[in-house]
Amino acid sequence: MNLALIPEPHEIRSEPGTYAMPHKGAIAIDHPSLITVAEIIRGFFPRYLIRAAVDGISDPIRVLLRSKGIREQGYTLSISDKGVTIEASSPAGAFYAAQTLAQIARQSPRGELPRLAINDWPDFPDRGVYYDVCRGRVPALDSLSRQARTLAHYKINQYQLYVEHTFQFRAHPLIGRGASPLTADDIISLDRVCRECLIEFVPSLASFGHLSTVLRHPPYRKLAEDWGVGRYVAPEAASMPAWQKHPAWSLSPANPEIYGFLDSLYREFLPLFSSSRFNVCCDETWDLGLGQSYELCRKRGKGRVYLDHIIRLRELSARYGKTIMFWGDIIRHYPELIPHIPRDVLVLDWGYAFNHPFDRISDFRKAGLRFYACPGTSSWVSLFPRLHEACANIHGFSKAGAENGASGVLNTDWGDGGHYNFMEYSWHGYLFGAEQSWNVGADRSTFTRRFVRLFLNSGSQEVARAIDRLGDIAHLNVDGFYQSAWRHILFAAPDSSLFDGNPKEAWTCDAGRISHRRIRLDAKRARETLDCLSDIRRAFSEAQAQKGADPHGVLPYWIFAVDTISAAARKLAALAPDGRGSSTARKEIRRELASLRERFIRLWMARNRRSEIAITLKLYSDAIESLR
Repeated sequence: MNLALIPEPHEIRSEPGTYAMPHKGAIAIDHPSLITVAEIIRGFFPRYLIRAAVDGISDPIRVLLRSKGIREQGYTLSISDKGVTIEASSPAGAFYAAQTLAQIARQSPRGELPRLAINDWPDFPDRGVYYDVCRGRVPALDSLSRQARTLAHYKINQYQLYVEHTFQFRAHPLIGRGASPLTADDIISLDRVCRECLIEFVPSLASFGHLSTVLRHPPYRKLAEDWGVGRYVAPEAASMPAWQKHPAWSLSPANPEIYGFLDSLYREFLPLFSSSRFNVCCDETWDLGLGQSYELCRKRGKGRVYLDHIIRLRELSARYGKTIMFWGDIIRHYPELIPHIPRDVLVLDWGYAFNHPFDRISDFRKAGLRFYACPGTSSWVSLFPRLHEACANIHGFSKAGAENGASGVLNTDWGDGGHYNFMEYSWHGYLFGAEQSWNVGADRSTFTRRFVRLFLNSGSQEVARAIDRLGDIAHLNVDGFYQSAWRHILFAAPDSSLFDGNPKEAWTCDAGRISHRRIRLDAKRARETLDCLSDIRRAFSEAQAQKGADPHGVLPYWIFAVDTISAAARKLAALAPDGRGSSTARKEIRRELASLRERFIRLWMARNRRSEIAITLKLYSDAIESLR
């Protein structure tokens, strides 16, 4: 049998023949801590009883704790003529063995399990997914719970939700108003779900930059570096790039009131989590030293002021029994300060490009610090994830992390600009990250086929090819336009330079190979793209129609992604100089955008709170209006 397993085990030896599972039997365990694992196994062998292992009695399934010869979180799984035997050094290892057994059982018709021997363990003790819930969309609690449980099946054991304003603080009712924020009960419930499936739910709350959603409110403006009104006093502010100028962006360390404010947030937020860790974020503090803290930074140095703030957050968090982690992008600008980071603080080294300088993660190893490698799903500011960039980024970071002693991989999924990239788009990236953080040496060339078999429950090779081709198309990135060109084309006004027909420098992807070259965005390219998208849509639709396929319900979302890129291509075909930019063509595009807008609302509301859907709906409305 050609098994599809995710993550791919480190060592697997196939034996001839199969073992026919008896119609009835028992799952024998030798320790009470394994009852949960036995219940998981009984989920796919429902006629089996659970009982204590007894010497001399051979049950069809045995789950045993063994302290010798098995790595932490590791396990062995054997299927022979004597039945199924799982041995693990801990309940966690047995849990992961049960997930592997579940995947095998699903691919074994009539209970004929392939005879084999697996020896498996994780390359990283911490394997996480980081999901953004503050760029416009807060998923329903059921959606988040389902996400966590599914991730656990693929051996993810850490989960974080990025929060700026999307938590309902009792002491600060302005924060999160109108955003359908998470409540204390939501967090407690989700923490319980995570604990049940051996996931550590780590709190994450913006505590320095990225706080315009909070600091824009009048009561909090005085806490902002720019006093909440875009006021800068440092001369260098004049040369600050426009894309970094966000009013009320960062808290100002020059104002001591910020620490009382943060403590009031932490007091409500942190005790809800059973985890002893806390991500204080603190990335992209672009305006530090340009406003209130100008004089302070002149005296102490901007890097020292930044690190002092991290140390204050460490002290605040300790009051609630938490050790902290923070994003490492800013401290990198001050390499002389890296050795001064407290040793109990964990650094999150991030970067999302396929050609990111992954090896520089060694800077934190050399300083004797603990750190994670933090790649991303490349889904944001895109109509579908740039899959090949994501895979190259995730593998590159995981490999460098393993070589340099990183204690974890935290795979990020952001929602910049209104979070029109649905969670459902990102499962390929989540599972590839799960595999790489468990076994960085896994066969990348077969991953998409295994993903289709396990996650989509389809044996269609055409679907696997369609996914790879869609990843190629989604990758198109024109210089001067952040991330996906198709996203910009879909929402751009007709007078955008995207439609001028002039040659453009761009990143493209062909059969997974990424290159930078000069291209034309013209009707010819649009028509070629539409032909390819038609084949992709057909493959997804046929898979969706198969009995038992798509158990997670992602294909309606993927088909929507195909249709949005198709709409962008038709818009390009109409508005490019070699297109047919007639009033009739514009009317057709307006009608298509209006239809997509309504589908977007339905797909959003099926699994998410209303939140700030207006952010994305305005993109659609403005695009429609610009075509009149």
